[in-house]
Amino acid sequence: MDTSRFPDVIKRWLWPRRLHHQLVLMVSMALVLALGLLGGYTASEQASIALRGHEGQAQSMARNVAIASGNLILTESLDQLEELVLRSADFDEIRSLRVFNASGQTLSHVARGRAQAPRLVFDPPSQVVAVPTRADTSTVTDEAQGQISVWYPIQTHQVIGWVHLDYRAEALSDLRKRIWRNTLVVAVMAVTLCATLLALFLRKPMQSLDEARRFATELVNAEGRQLTISPGPVEVVELGASLNEASMLLRQQMMLIEDGLRQQKAHERQLAEQNDQLSAIFALSADGLVTFGKDGQVLFANQAFMNLTGLKPSEVIGLDAPQLDARLKSLAASGSTYESLDACFKDPGQAVAFKEQILMVSSPNRVVLSLSGQRSESDAVTRVLYVCDVTKQYTLDQMKSEFLSMAAHELRTPMVSILGFTELMLTRDLKEATRKDMLSSVYRQSQSMAAILNELLDLARIEARRGQDFKLETVDLADVVNPVIADFKAPSGRDAPVVDEPLLPMPVHVDMHKMQQAVLNILSNAYKYSPDGGPVYVRYLVADAEQGRHRFAVEIEDHGLGLSAEHLARLGERFFRADKSGNIPGTGLGVSIVKELIELMGGRMQVRSELGKGTTVTLWL
Repeated sequence: MDTSRFPDVIKRWLWPRRLHHQLVLMVSMALVLALGLLGGYTASEQASIALRGHEGQAQSMARNVAIASGNLILTESLDQLEELVLRSADFDEIRSLRVFNASGQTLSHVARGRAQAPRLVFDPPSQVVAVPTRADTSTVTDEAQGQISVWYPIQTHQVIGWVHLDYRAEALSDLRKRIWRNTLVVAVMAVTLCATLLALFLRKPMQSLDEARRFATELVNAEGRQLTISPGPVEVVELGASLNEASMLLRQQMMLIEDGLRQQKAHERQLAEQNDQLSAIFALSADGLVTFGKDGQVLFANQAFMNLTGLKPSEVIGLDAPQLDARLKSLAASGSTYESLDACFKDPGQAVAFKEQILMVSSPNRVVLSLSGQRSESDAVTRVLYVCDVTKQYTLDQMKSEFLSMAAHELRTPMVSILGFTELMLTRDLKEATRKDMLSSVYRQSQSMAAILNELLDLARIEARRGQDFKLETVDLADVVNPVIADFKAPSGRDAPVVDEPLLPMPVHVDMHKMQQAVLNILSNAYKYSPDGGPVYVRYLVADAEQGRHRFAVEIEDHGLGLSAEHLARLGERFFRADKSGNIPGTGLGVSIVKELIELMGGRMQVRSELGKGTTVTLWL
């Protein structure tokens, strides 16, 4: 070894002259250095492992308290919460354990001195602690103070509180000192032993030991590498074999741990995905959902239930079944068949047909709700109430009933006349003039029935095909309307319609036949509902451009009976007729057909009317 770089005084007094002593000194120094590095590395790794263990244990404690206190906070069971916190703080490592609500107010606070029993601390109600803004676990380690602080959120469908845990970690410093002390003892013993044995085991044993040392430092990588064992002292050979065995066992254990961690992470991801899916289903569902716990109280109600009933979460969460039943009954409007909340749930094995519960709510909006429920054998959730909005179905059923009633009434009136007149002609001898008069009445009533049936068939075809049979083409509006006016025969004693010819082309995309049918219907109504005479005007209108194109219209105005505001609001309903006297013929379906036709062609019908002054109908395209 080249020692020329050392100062002469050191070479003369400290550096031995003999090779054997030099080897002993160098190997001893190398061994001390190696053990020191190994001790430092081990101290660092052990401290890190211990720190992670303490952090994991602190997080696990905080998580357990958060899971256990969720329902207690929802049910406001503060006494039980304090008992839970006292039990959870019964560990020497816990310095303090606090539970806050979402606003940062203390719900329970337990402090514990070393080797002392946990004690409750009562914080002032006005004291508010700044809690984390994000619903994530937060861990802060202060090694200088020997303390680990953990914030853990308490969540249901939202963050309802926080758990704050202060955990003692002074043992980390003691661990480092113990490792360094043990390392020093081992170093002294190793140097002494090596100084004794190096005279016998020179180069080859040292090489084997050096290889074993390097291999030992690599065991932490758990790669499963095998040490090549050279012939030598039994201790060295056994050390190599033990290191090889330890390497294999460590590798196997590491593989098991990694596999377990992968499975745990996959399970956690699956649970998180399922929770996210359930949360999304509950949040986005248009139907209301309410769950009850084993104590019969409401645990959860989604936003759809609040929207349908107009209730607030604070008015629902925590109620028991009778209280919720009373709250729903207070919302019931006239027409509800809602009996009770228990009637919504069918008992297991019940043979009686289930009766649907209908609740009509008038505030804030009038809705019709269908309530049904399911019982569960789960310990957490015992019953689930489903609330569906059936307002549209209920309205459609009412409209269907009213339509069938009106249709039957309109068909029955001419049918009664036909049956009456034919019965008279069959059972009595009548004069020829009387018979002809009755046959004329039968003919007129038959025409009326045929008109009603034809218009009903028109409506049925329109609703079934929704314009699929329309032959749409681009034509000038005047070319559609003018032939109808030209062919229209005004009633006896009435003047033909007064037409204001358009000043420019008016291209529209319509089914020409359907459009002419609509115009003819409105024109006929203008004459029918102005029996006292007066001119009928036909005008062409142009509106300002919308979305890059103009809107065109034909307007028909009469000076007849007109409509009241109440009748005007109902115009377009099937079988609705403003004239109740029966002097003006009609079925009450014509305007409905016109409105359907115009809307299917992309237009709209506009009506202005004043009682006693006349009506103006405008068909925009």
